[in-house]
Amino acid sequence: MTKVGQISRYIKRLNQLLPGLMTSLIVVVLLLLQTWLPLERMVSNQIMRWRGTYSWDSRLVMVSIDDKTLEQFGQYPISRDYYARLLNKLKTEDASVVVFNLILSDSVTSNRFSSEPISKQTDSVERSANERFARAMAIHGRVIVGQVWDVEGNPVEPIPVFSDTALAKGHMRLSADRDGFARSLEVTYGNLPALGIAAIQAYSLEDELVSIPSDLSRMHINWPGPVQNVPTISLADVINGESPPDAFTGKIILVGYGATSGFAPMRTAFNNRWPVPGSYMHAAVIDNVLNQNWLKVLSPKTVAMGLLLLGPCFSWLLYRRNMGVQLLLGVALSGGWILSCVLALKAGYLLPVVSPLVVLSVTTASVIVWGRLQSNAMLQVRSAFLSTMSHEIRTPLNAIMNLSEMLQETPLDERQREYAETLTSSSQTLMALINDVLDFSKIESGRLALEDYPVTLVETVERSLELLATKAAEKDLELVYAIAPTVPSAIIGDPVRLQQILANLLSNAVKFTDAGEVTVRVKARPYRRRPRGLLLTPWRHRRLRHKARPPSNLPPAKGELYEIQIEVSDTGIGIPADRMSQLFKPFSQASASIARQYGGTGLGLSISKRLSERMGGSIWAKSILGRGSTFFFTFQAQESYQAPALPDYVQALKGASVLVIDRNQTRLEQISRELQTLGIQFVQATSLSEAVVFIHNAPMFDGVILDEAIASTSSDISTAVSTLRQAIANERLPILLLSALRRDARPCASHITMLWKPVKQVSLYQALRSIRPQTLAKPTSAVSALSTATETKALSSASSPKSPLTQTRPANLDILIAEDNRINQTVALRLLELLGYGADVVNSGAEALEAIQKRHYDVILMDMRMPDLDGLEATRQIRQLPEHNNIWIIAMTANGMASDRKRCFDAGMNDYLRKPVKREALAQALQRCPVTHQRLSVG
Repeated sequence: MTKVGQISRYIKRLNQLLPGLMTSLIVVVLLLLQTWLPLERMVSNQIMRWRGTYSWDSRLVMVSIDDKTLEQFGQYPISRDYYARLLNKLKTEDASVVVFNLILSDSVTSNRFSSEPISKQTDSVERSANERFARAMAIHGRVIVGQVWDVEGNPVEPIPVFSDTALAKGHMRLSADRDGFARSLEVTYGNLPALGIAAIQAYSLEDELVSIPSDLSRMHINWPGPVQNVPTISLADVINGESPPDAFTGKIILVGYGATSGFAPMRTAFNNRWPVPGSYMHAAVIDNVLNQNWLKVLSPKTVAMGLLLLGPCFSWLLYRRNMGVQLLLGVALSGGWILSCVLALKAGYLLPVVSPLVVLSVTTASVIVWGRLQSNAMLQVRSAFLSTMSHEIRTPLNAIMNLSEMLQETPLDERQREYAETLTSSSQTLMALINDVLDFSKIESGRLALEDYPVTLVETVERSLELLATKAAEKDLELVYAIAPTVPSAIIGDPVRLQQILANLLSNAVKFTDAGEVTVRVKARPYRRRPRGLLLTPWRHRRLRHKARPPSNLPPAKGELYEIQIEVSDTGIGIPADRMSQLFKPFSQASASIARQYGGTGLGLSISKRLSERMGGSIWAKSILGRGSTFFFTFQAQESYQAPALPDYVQALKGASVLVIDRNQTRLEQISRELQTLGIQFVQATSLSEAVVFIHNAPMFDGVILDEAIASTSSDISTAVSTLRQAIANERLPILLLSALRRDARPCASHITMLWKPVKQVSLYQALRSIRPQTLAKPTSAVSALSTATETKALSSASSPKSPLTQTRPANLDILIAEDNRINQTVALRLLELLGYGADVVNSGAEALEAIQKRHYDVILMDMRMPDLDGLEATRQIRQLPEHNNIWIIAMTANGMASDRKRCFDAGMNDYLRKPVKREALAQALQRCPVTHQRLSVG
């Protein structure tokens, strides 16, 4: 084998082992840093409960200073005469060892719960009790007492007479973890053995030899079960002679505090809800040593070595298996390890649970992801390249698009204007290409996420038509739409992606249509699952294959699930039958000649197809060469209850009578439906002569909706208006004139309201107010006033032909531009100048921070990528300054990904503009600034 072949073989082996090896290294490092310790403790408690309980050793008896004892003998500390009487009783019954888990020092000879001074008589009584207790200890001969340490580490020793009389001392340190659970204790502390160990040592002297661990520094307690199962007798019952006969013969007696309000409480695996007295920990130690079943644990080095071997071996086992087998192996080995830990605990071994499970689960996920990354490496590289190139292209494109548009607004000769318009058109084409390629890349890499918001379908359709209105008007095309009454007024969906699909289809329709109309129709029906075994024709099957189930991303709304279908029809050139199968493939168009003539990337339909499928639908087309095409796309969505309500003023229109004169059947259908919704009576006519006949038969009309296409010239429109008013005998008859979008359009007579095609719903509602103005009262509430103002603004913007920019009086804003690119600085300054604003400029985030310290600013236009300090970090630091944290910060960046937008808002920015920045978008962003609203209202 050649050296190159050997290297290739080693690389392949490394690929097999690398995910597991990396996982093991990370887990081991976290293990050495004790990161897993809290979780490991919690899991070990559960494993111990799964293991089950076993009986406490019968050679152990607890004598408890419980509530009954305190009720009879007084509050703690009780007189040591009772301990003396206890020892006498235990001596009589020949108890083996007596262990006092009590503090027998001078500090507790008086009642510490009282602030009264100790009298000489009381002190004398206590001394006598201590002497009797010490005498009883000497008579018994095998008494173990405890010692503690205060918070400063000083020993709190028993009274000297107790220390001298007792057989031995043991430490009473309670070893409880941060969660309050007692799991282990020091075998020796301060040269003293643990109290339970000292008890076993004494027990081994005369009764039976018990092996005591000598090589352990810390003993891990193997809890037999709940402490309630320990044989326990109340001290009061022993003193009163009520204890069972021979209950103490040959037993190890542990005397401890067991009242409800116990000192030094702790928890155990079997007493995890309510704390128990700490004396039971020493009972567990005595039980473990008597039965030689304390828990054996693996050293950290052993665990680390095992994990370092486990990860690579498991990674090699999973390599090149399908994902189902990989998941099955991961689950099987994880479950097997948990079972092994339970069985090992029964045998007295405490194995680590969490870190091996993390290695197994993370290695499984890593191998799956590693395989996907390797198989999609080129796709990921391409996506990263496109994202970077998008940013780099958008930066100069921002200048090209905006400066070319500004150039057209300056005095130019015909040739210069032609050059400027070509420059603008080419830059817009390049921008559309970048957006399409980025969207396609995100879809291919699976990084495109759909949003869920309330969507009003009529607004989505109207916005999409408005985008193409100017181009359609240049070709003298009709743009019309009709929405069926079965369509819900609002749904839950992604408004941006819905509009993207619709805009793609409309753009193609307008591009390939030179005369006639482009029509949008929206239909809907409640979604119903189809029964299995339903026979479908091939074309129908293709339409339904993506509708097997509702989309999983929809929220749990209460509305019904609908299947919505949108049709986009045109009267254009049509598509050859042999090219229909290529329509929705990426970078494909009907023919090379079409690509040369009309341009485009061939990505729009492919993106629309992927998006519709993501929304649970599909897309298809029908076409007749030379007569036009119809594109259909469907999606699934739930009805939303956040549907917009009709404005209050339309109630006054109910009962009005309107004559509608329009030869376009689709628009006539939609307008009729709107009038019917408002309760307005109407009559439809398709020509002026037909309208006059209707007037003669029923002359009582409150207004007329007239399409200017009925007449060929403006003089004909004036004649038509005069004819209608004479026929109705009303020279002030309100007329709503539907006009094509052009700059020279003007009302040809008085009392005419212009409605620009395509007609928007809100504009129609506002225009209808002119029919019966005397019945419309002023708004009586702030809410209705705001609604009226909003609708009036919408009407003015939709009912006037597109000018370069419709400007409102700007507020006197103090604006700061934070941008490192000199050209973009110039573009931003010129845009603001055209909008009536001025601004200061800085080159980085650090300079922006310095600038706001010298002067107050209302708005900052912040770039994301800048030297020294980027826009995100600069925004975070501004938000931490109390005197400046209310500055309105607008991101103005070439980073166009959805994640970039989220990063901007997470950093504290208030708005987001993507380069190249449109002048209208910048104006709207500045209008959204709260300072603008305040100053305009004051002005």
